[in-house]
Amino acid sequence: MKFGLVFIGIALLAGCAVGPQTLKVEPVLNFEQLNGVSVPIELVVSDKRENTDLLGYRNAKNQGPISFEESLAKSIGQSLQNAMLAQNIDMEKRPEPLSKLEVEIVKLRYFSPDESWVSHIELEGEIVVKITRGAANLTKRFAANRAQDVATAPTQEFNQNYLNAMLSELFNKALNDKEIVNFLK
Repeated sequence: MKFGLVFIGIALLAGCAVGPQTLKVEPVLNFEQLNGVSVPIELVVSDKRENTDLLGYRNAKNQGPISFEESLAKSIGQSLQNAMLAQNIDMEKRPEPLSKLEVEIVKLRYFSPDESWVSHIELEGEIVVKITRGAANLTKRFAANRAQDVATAPTQEFNQNYLNAMLSELFNKALNDKEIVNFLK
């Protein structure tokens, strides 16, 4: 009987191992507040995190790395540019006066604090937005956090939706910020 219980326990623990995941970054962005910006914008997106390939791990034992399909900076940059182009903002760099919009990703981290099993996940994000036009400049920091209790280790689809929802919230909050909008206009 003891052998049977030990075998079942080992089988259950083996089932707790979590595999790697690769997520596609596709935030849903809407910058209607920027409609009417007439000065061309040069967009620069950079990932200032220590390990730019990794979002985090699926459990606290650093098992199941979560990475990105493409470079995070490239994916975010493309999403930001598409949302600005949808508002008819000129995104071509020219020698004439323009606004330089720099977005630095300083924190983006996924983690589960429980080492025994995945019952809770957290996602933290922080960006710095810098705008320069001539001698004037503006710098603002924005953050977003999410936490959720889960019954099992989340699937790739769940984590991808979870990440993109948080990124959508973070970037929409930043680029629809009244001070940012007023500076760009």
